Parts: sequence; structure tokens; C-alpha cells
Amino acid sequence: MNNEKPDGRFLLGFFIGGLIGAIVIFFLGTKEGKKAGKFIEKKGRETIDDIEEKLEEIEEKGKELIEKGEAIKDRVIDRIEDKTDDLSQEVTDRLDRALEKLEDVQKDTLQKTTTIRKHFINLPKKK
Repeated sequence: MNNEKPDGRFLLGFFIGGLIGAIVIFFLGTKEGKKAGKFIEKKGRETIDDIEEKLEEIEEKGKELIEKGEAIKDRVIDRIEDKTDDLSQEVTDRLDRALEKLEDVQKDTLQKTTTIRKHFINLPKKK
């Protein structure tokens, strides 16, 4: 004989099995059970329909958000391009002004060099 103490798991499994059996007999064997089963099936289908409806709404809102995001992205890109054009024009204008000043300095230097050379040309040469 086995001298081990009985394990509570067997009794728990036996109880759960009996409970499941009673539920199955209730739903399949009685009028009330069949009505309850149909009620549960109806509520389950309604719940699934509600969930599908909510998912469609969420999907539609997601598409709207994507469209709004794309529009914002396009506006930002346009503004960046405008700013880039403005900055490019500003840099070009400043570079033109700097080059004009440089040309003025070169002209002034050329005039001064010419004047200095004229003074040296008039000097008598050493023999």
C-alpha cells in the first residue's frame, strides 16, 4: 500500500472538473441553460460588433492624424525652404557689399601706389 498523504491538488482538480461538468449540463441540458447560452452568444456578438465599430473609428482618427501630420510637415518644409532662400539672398548681398569694399580698397591702394611711383620717378638717378 501507498503510505503517502493524499494531495489537495487531486481534490481541487476533482472539484473543478465537477464544476465544469455541471456548467456544461446546465447550458446543454436545460431550457434555462439554452436561453442563457443564447443570451451570452447575443451579448458576445454585440460586444464584438461594438469593438469592430470602435476599431474603425480609431482607424479613421489615425488616418486623419496622419493627414494633419503630413500637412504640418509640408508647411514646415516650405517655411524652411523660404528661410533658406532668404538667408541665401542675405549672404549673397553681404558678400557683394564686401567685394565692393574690397574693390574700393584696391582702387585706393592703386591710386596711392601710382602717386608714390610718380614721386620716385622724378628723383634724379644715382650714377
